[in-house]
Amino acid sequence: MDSVPDGHQQHHDDAQPAGPVTLAGLRAAYPAWLILVRLDIGICTAENRSADGRTIRYLVGMNLIELAAKLATAETVGPTATAAGP
Repeated sequence: MDSVPDGHQQHHDDAQPAGPVTLAGLRAAYPAWLILVRLDIGICTAENRSADGRTIRYLVGMNLIELAAKLATAETVGPTATAAGP
């Protein structure tokens, strides 16, 4: 007896990229971000600055696949607004 209803599909693999993740591919997909592979310290980074320079978003991944997932999330949620100080 199945515990999963008929027609139900598991979507746990949806976060996986469709093809190989490359530096050129990420740069093409996210042109507003400065994306770098830091071979000297073994990380990948992405930086996005607002037009006025007051907001900087910075993402770090251990590899391009991890960075791609973080970029996808960052593009979905967008920058957060901060409350003005007293």
